[in-house]
Amino acid sequence: MTDSDSPDTDSDHPGTDSDRPDTGASADPVTDRPADRDIPADRAFACDDCGHRWYYDRRRCPACGHGAESAGTVPLETGEVVATTTVETTPPDVRAPNHLALARFDDVRLVAQAVDGDLAPGEAVRFEGSHRLREDRERTDPRLVAVDDS
Repeated sequence: MTDSDSPDTDSDHPGTDSDRPDTGASADPVTDRPADRDIPADRAFACDDCGHRWYYDRRRCPACGHGAESAGTVPLETGEVVATTTVETTPPDVRAPNHLALARFDDVRLVAQAVDGDLAPGEAVRFEGSHRLREDRERTDPRLVAVDDS
């Protein structure tokens, strides 16, 4: 096994560039699966061998190293905000301010867009709505919103 074939053992980080497909393409040239930008933002991958879940597209399961070409996806239900930030200076076609949140959905951690800047660490969140990140893209995805406790 070469270094590029070995699994990423730190499941909190997306791995090296060699572990991820070229996300500018519509499919991963190695597995011929849809690139991570073609997977809805409110879903995570699940290894069909060990059951481990992860968010960012990889060629192998970060827990067991099994090829991810047959990994399924599972919905992300309710998570918890770990940290937030607001990006004021964005590329020309991305909205500003761009509110982001680091959130944990059980064992899956991810960075996602938030509907607004009102989220706080410890707050329960879920994905909701249909929002466009880039003005020139047709694709829309849900953003993180606070879970209404009422």
